[in-house]
Amino acid sequence: MLEFSWHDAYYSDLQSLYALLVVPLAFLAWRAASSASARSGVVPAAAPFVSALTLVFAIETMLDPIATGPLLKLDAVRGTFVATVVPFVFVLLGDLRVLLLALGVARPEAGLRSHLQQALALSLIVPIVAGSSYALASWIWPDIHGQALWMIYEFGFFMLCVVLGRRWTSEHAPTDPGKAAFLGSLFGYSAAYYALWLTADIVIVIGGLDLGWALRMVPNQLYYAFWVPFIYWRFFATAPIALPSVSESNAAR
Repeated sequence: MLEFSWHDAYYSDLQSLYALLVVPLAFLAWRAASSASARSGVVPAAAPFVSALTLVFAIETMLDPIATGPLLKLDAVRGTFVATVVPFVFVLLGDLRVLLLALGVARPEAGLRSHLQQALALSLIVPIVAGSSYALASWIWPDIHGQALWMIYEFGFFMLCVVLGRRWTSEHAPTDPGKAAFLGSLFGYSAAYYALWLTADIVIVIGGLDLGWALRMVPNQLYYAFWVPFIYWRFFATAPIALPSVSESNAAR
């Protein structure tokens, strides 16, 4: 009788690849078949940006598990420089999308170039701090667990989401409560999956429990599958419908 392992289930193609593609694919199909939204979004000036960005990152979140899964398993790629760079690029893109979206909604008057520069600068903070901290920890404790690097990273981006979420929410709340609420939802959602990843890794590394791999499947779905649909729904579906004014109604008659 075969013994069931959450570790093996976690690394199976069903969980690490196919289960992550269903929701983004359904979202893209819905976007292709549906007409343009009648709503302008919680921040009307940022609506075109959010609409385009969700399409781009719906595709990116599908490419991620494909590129970091089957591609890296190829004999020609395994153990090469590409096998190291590709996962890092997609991790960076996963964080960049959060910061880029936040900047685009918070300051829609700024250009895309400015948003990209600021988002890239912010997204490099955590990997630099995590890499430096892990190098120092490895020097002090040579036998430190390899997953400690990702645990430091997970804690770092969780804290970045908490700090930026609180700062930008309080900054915009007095003048634009809708914008502030959206930014709070964006950073709160992103903080949630990083907190769950960190919790799962603590259960696995420190607790030594196989069940931690089951817990890790939850943030995977939040990160890969549901991030784009959540953002699109939170920005467009929760915005009030702009009804015509009385004067516009009379003019139409």
